[in-house]
Amino acid sequence: MKKVIPFVAVFALVGCGQETLPEPNAASCAPAAFQQAISELRKEVNRKAFTEACRSFEKAQQMRSWEFKPSSPDRY
Repeated sequence: MKKVIPFVAVFALVGCGQETLPEPNAASCAPAAFQQAISELRKEVNRKAFTEACRSFEKAQQMRSWEFKPSSPDRY
């Protein structure tokens, strides 16, 4: 029993140090959700990584959006 308690304590401390980033998608990169996610992240490195991930996601969304634009009519 005495050997289990230090192992559990060390495992709990190691698990607390890891911060997971939210997945960049339309919901998490929306302005209100983005500000909330940024405020919840403790490390500046993680904030920058999430910001860059959202920018990349938004840029990919812009590249995927396609709209048909007809050419000007011929004038013969």
